[in-house]
Amino acid sequence: MFRFTWTALVFGAVLSGCASTSTPRPTDLTTPRPTRVVTHVVTHDAKLIGSAVGGVRVTIRDVTTDRILAEGQHDGGTGDTKRIMQDLRKRGDTLFAATGGARYEATVAIAAPTLVDISAEGPLGYPDQLTRASKRLLLFPGRDVGGDGIVLELHGYVIDLMGPDTTQALPASSALRVRARVRMLCSCPTQPGGMWEVRDVVARLVRNGVVVREGALTYGGESSIYTGELAPVESGVYQLEVLAANPGAATFGIVRRRVTIVR
Repeated sequence: MFRFTWTALVFGAVLSGCASTSTPRPTDLTTPRPTRVVTHVVTHDAKLIGSAVGGVRVTIRDVTTDRILAEGQHDGGTGDTKRIMQDLRKRGDTLFAATGGARYEATVAIAAPTLVDISAEGPLGYPDQLTRASKRLLLFPGRDVGGDGIVLELHGYVIDLMGPDTTQALPASSALRVRARVRMLCSCPTQPGGMWEVRDVVARLVRNGVVVREGALTYGGESSIYTGELAPVESGVYQLEVLAANPGAATFGIVRRRVTIVR
């Protein structure tokens, strides 16, 4: 009888110990935990948008409270052209993290699963040509988002008006010679038959909401450069616009400058 009682007591203690070690620890939903989030911002059908065009502003915002959890700049190179644009890929391949290209890495402090909006606005070097994209998703405390991370895609071209000099009054007696540089948002070059093309580049003079002159700009024989002329107009103040379009790729761009024409 004594032996049975002793064995039962030992067995009961062992069971009690196993039960206590398997009891889950309570989760503290009040103490924030650091959570790393990597974001890559890429041009639609092209490469990463980085320092060459001024970078991109990335914001991580708590949807419930509207509080900004992190904000910073997506800077760096455009990435590996071959890996991003040409190589065959399989599911799970990293395209951007492995190339040393532009990225934004933030550590946010969250205590519970948190619904966030992650947005990108850029390129910052072209404040009159900014575009924007965002994603809404859940983040879990302590569950880092690494690798390619969150990928945001922006559509468009950036356009530099290289001529005429719009800071000077222009003569009404002469044709308006227009020269523009049209690139992808990532600063990637465009040219006929190249990896990136522009289907249409047009210059036009607008006055009081009416297009007074319009003409096509053609490839100037130099990477990303397009040139053309607009016939003379009467004296006055106009808005000169250069528009670039590739509807099939949902890619468009526009730059506007005020010009003064005098006799």
